[in-house]
Parts: sequence; structure tokens; C-alpha cells
Amino acid sequence: MKLFQRIFATFCAVIVCAIFVASFSFWLVQNTLAETRFKQQRHFEENLLSSTMNAFRARGDAGIREQLQEWGNNPGGENLYVITGDDKRDILNRPIDDDAIQRAQDYAAAHPESPLVQVAYNRLGEEYLFFVRDWEREQLPRSPSPFLIPGLPLPPIWHEFIILGFIVVVGLLTAYILANNITQPIRVLSRGMDKLAAGDLQTRVSHQLAERQDELYSLAVQFDNMAGKLQKLVEKERHLLHHVSHEMRSPLARMQAIVGLIQVQPQKQAQHLQRLETELSRMDSLVGELLTLSRLETSDLPMELEPLALLPLIQQVVEDNQAVAIQHHQQLTLETDIPESSLISGNESYLYRAFDNVIRNAMNYSPEGSEIRVHVGDGGKQQWQVDVSDNGPGVAENQLPHIFTAFYRADSSANKPGTGLGLALTKHIVDRHKGKIFADNLQPNGLVVHFILPRLAVAKVKTKSSKASNNAKAADQAVDKT
Repeated sequence: MKLFQRIFATFCAVIVCAIFVASFSFWLVQNTLAETRFKQQRHFEENLLSSTMNAFRARGDAGIREQLQEWGNNPGGENLYVITGDDKRDILNRPIDDDAIQRAQDYAAAHPESPLVQVAYNRLGEEYLFFVRDWEREQLPRSPSPFLIPGLPLPPIWHEFIILGFIVVVGLLTAYILANNITQPIRVLSRGMDKLAAGDLQTRVSHQLAERQDELYSLAVQFDNMAGKLQKLVEKERHLLHHVSHEMRSPLARMQAIVGLIQVQPQKQAQHLQRLETELSRMDSLVGELLTLSRLETSDLPMELEPLALLPLIQQVVEDNQAVAIQHHQQLTLETDIPESSLISGNESYLYRAFDNVIRNAMNYSPEGSEIRVHVGDGGKQQWQVDVSDNGPGVAENQLPHIFTAFYRADSSANKPGTGLGLALTKHIVDRHKGKIFADNLQPNGLVVHFILPRLAVAKVKTKSSKASNNAKAADQAVDKT
């Protein structure tokens, strides 16, 4: 049985039962009130008959007429009849059925103690019959059903069928409305899932349920969020695949050309093999960075963080890059305004890679004889700030927001070797540490990259003293385990 049918049947049964219970309760209350009113009316009529007989005994016919006229305007007073003598007529000349008079006489003879039918005699011995109309009735007559059309002569059994039919129709209609109201959003979500499974990643359903503002609308919003994340994930994968195929094409073409040269110029085989080894090294670096970037973007596993002293880590990165700076005839300096015990919650291997990427970029884009400065200071609002500045050509202002995007190469880097993944990796690492990274141009020339990392209030932590090679290996191992 489908969900709609189960909900419809359940609501129908509940509503019909509720209507029956309510109807029965209403009938029971009305019946109880009617019986109470009937008993009160009978008690009043008994007292009225007794008072009228007392007036008859005291004042004769005049006493009866006065009593009846006095009580005639009260409820129940018009039901008292007094039949005089042998002419079988009411003392006030009110119309009365002869059969009712005869039944009352017979009942009075058989039940002289009845408070509703009694016989009395005047001084001349003439008989007077006192009785209440409908004296034999023990309860009020059943009132006609309010659901019937007035004036429609239907037997009583049809009354019940009409009421029952009305209850069933109302129950079915209400159950259908309620069941449809619940299952309609589910059908909308089902159609949305079918479209999403068919590859339409732009499917959204919450706008179709915006008027509900209930739990099912919240479910539709969560569906849209899921579809949006899937769309972004697939777009990232397609984007990555496109750039990987583009970036791989050039080194593969160069390697193919080198193999051809080796065949044509065997005397230069050593030189060509060295170039081939260089291209293979570039491809290996590219694949490694692609793997790291992909796992940082798609992995839902939290990064392992621990209390980490920031300043010793920066000092280690700067020290490990001094040899490269000397080779490029550059000066790499570190300035700090924070204490040795300044802590962050971080992953040492990944952070080492992030700082190393930015410092190496600064050295690559700075001319010989220039200075690369690393400054560690207070970033305010419980944050530490690390700035890496160079004397390179800088980046066009309209390109600054894009330099942390994978494979994006600014105009100023057109002639520089690289994969375009270093800064993208750095941004993902900083984001995983709940920090920020951005860049600004310096005047008259140069670029500064700002790291903002949240502080960690821990009293004491062991400082790390691992070397650069160990850091790099640890980062690669952490990537492989992710």
C-alpha cells in the first residue's frame, strides 16, 4: 500500500470515528437535558392538576376556570384538561379527541392513585375528569433530524442513512485533503531526486514549497543545499579534470619530442636524458600537488590539529629557505613581535607547506639582490598575523582576488615555472585552520601575502624541531593517509 493510501485510510478512520464520537456525545447530552426538562414539566403538571382539584373542591367550576386561566400562559398549563359531566366536553370548550377522553377514564378507573389522571365529583354527584394531555407518555418524542430537508416525508430509517452518509462524505473529503497535503511535498521531493539522479544538478525544489514553512519545507531546503554542494563538487571535479589534461599535455609533448631527439641524435643522449628527467620531475610534482589539492577539497575528514608554537615553525621555514635565498643572491629576514610561547591549533606538516609555498613564490618573483621579509605579529581579536613581502612586480589589482584559485596564473608570472597550484593549496590549508589569507600590492613594487590564524590559549607546549626534509615527508604522508 502506498504512503498516500495509508495516510488517507488512517485519517479517514480517525475522522469518521471522531465524528461518530462527537455526534454520540452531542446526542447523549441533548437526550439527558431533554429527559430532565420532561421530568420537570411532568412535576409541574402534577402540581397543577393537584392545585386545580383543590380549587374545584373549594369553589367548584369557578375555581377550575380561575385556576386554568391563571396557569394557561405558563408552559405546561395548556396541557391540563377538565372534562365535565356526561357531555364529554372540556370545561373551557377546548377541542379534545374523544378517544383520549375515553382512555383517560379507563386509566383513572384502573389507577386511582395516578397523579396525572384523576376523577372527582361535585356536590351534586356529577363526575369531573382531570387529566394531563399525553399522560401516558414516559419520555419526550424523538425530535426530527436536523440534517433532513424540512417538509420531506421520509421514514425514520432514512434519517439515519442520510446522517451516516453525510459523516462518511465529510470524513473522506477531510482525509483526502490532509493526506494530499502531506504527500504532495514528498512527491515534489521525489521528482527532484529523479531529476538529480538523471544528472540535472541545477534541480531545486524549495521554491515549490515556500508557502508551507514547516518541517517538509525545511527538508526541501536541505535537499537544495545537498544539490548545491553536489553541483559544486562535480563542477570542481570537471574543472580539475580540464586543467589536469591541459597541464599534462605540455610536459608529455616535450617528453615525446625529447624521445624523438634521442633517436635522431644518439650522440647527445646524456643531455636529452637529463632534460627528460627534469620533465618527469615536473610531472611528479604536478601530480603530487593535484592529489593534495583534490583531497583537501573533497575530504570530509577533519584535519588533525594540536597545540603548536607558531614562532619556532616560522623560524624553521625561514632557516630551511636560506640556502635558496643565497643561491638567488637574495636576503631572507624574519621579524617578530610575539613571544616564543605564542600558540595556535594547527597541523605542523601542512602549515609548514603553506608558509614554504608563499616564501618560495616570493623568492621566485623577486629580482636578485632584493629582500624578502617575513613578519610575525599581533593580528588583533585573538589572532596572530604572518606577512610575507617581496620586491617583485606585484599583481594587477583586478587579478589579486584570483591568485588563490587553482591553475590561475597572473600576467606577471607568465615567464616563471610553476603549476599554479601552490597558492590554492595554501588557501585550503589556511581555511582548514579556520584562518584567512589574502594579498596586497606594495608601493612602488612588490607583493605582501597576509596569514591570519586564531590564537590558542594554552600555557605550555613542546616546540617542534624537525627539519625541512622531515616536514615535507610528513606532509606527503599525511596527504596519502587522508
